[in-house]
Amino acid sequence: MGKLRYIMIFGVLGYGLAYGVAITVADLLEFPFHGWVFAIAKLVLLSALFGCFYGARTWTEAFSDPVPFPPDYLLPK
Repeated sequence: MGKLRYIMIFGVLGYGLAYGVAITVADLLEFPFHGWVFAIAKLVLLSALFGCFYGARTWTEAFSDPVPFPPDYLLPK
């Protein structure tokens, strides 16, 4: 899996979308409503920003172990 695909799937669509929905809903409940366009723009912006940062940060944690060469395969019985 490529780095950009990992960031988009796990960062933006995972953590970023969850964080964006939480902040957007909290703002909609707290402050006066400014319109759906503003709410959707805030959701997209927050999802992209926080998702990219989170995905890039966790990329190194997810794939930090080196692959042994030659790979350790189980012997057939």
